[in-house]
Amino acid sequence: MFKKTLFVWMIFLLAACSPATPTPVPTPSNEQIELEETAVYAAALKGLYDAPSYVLISTTDTDAGGVDSTGETLGYVLENLHDVAPETVEGFRRRNAQASALRLDLDLGAPYSLLSRAGMSELFSQNQDGWQVFYDRYPEAWGITSLSRVGFNAALDQALVYVGTQSHWLAGAGYYLLLIKVNGAWIIDQQVMTWIS
Repeated sequence: MFKKTLFVWMIFLLAACSPATPTPVPTPSNEQIELEETAVYAAALKGLYDAPSYVLISTTDTDAGGVDSTGETLGYVLENLHDVAPETVEGFRRRNAQASALRLDLDLGAPYSLLSRAGMSELFSQNQDGWQVFYDRYPEAWGITSLSRVGFNAALDQALVYVGTQSHWLAGAGYYLLLIKVNGAWIIDQQVMTWIS
């Protein structure tokens, strides 16, 4: 009887001490990703500028000149960030392989206008002081802001995004932001500046 009881206890202890099988993280739906992307945009803009309104370039960028097709800028960024999940980087690369149109229905916590590249060229070709024309048209804007698509990890609690803003001829900067989700809210965890003027 003693041996049988000891054997049962040993099996129980071994089962209790064995590593648990990790619960697989479900693949997020496109709708979940779109909702989280909007929340990341809102947190990034509020964290960097907290402006009363925004003027956004209508298509996504990953650098001052458009999409960083060589990956050189992203390589620099990754050398200067820590604890970035590989799937966050892969998601960022995949979602930013080419420029995408920003949606008109983003809830950014502040009003915004979309400005096409052609509209921006037209705005700045009107006279010598395109920025005066811009601020006459958008008096509460921080400047002209570009956003990338957002790369996420599988759990949707880490995000990588590019935000760049030009507010005058020699006043602007671009940042890659790593955000984390804490208690249901996105916060900027780290940032790397990739250009300044």
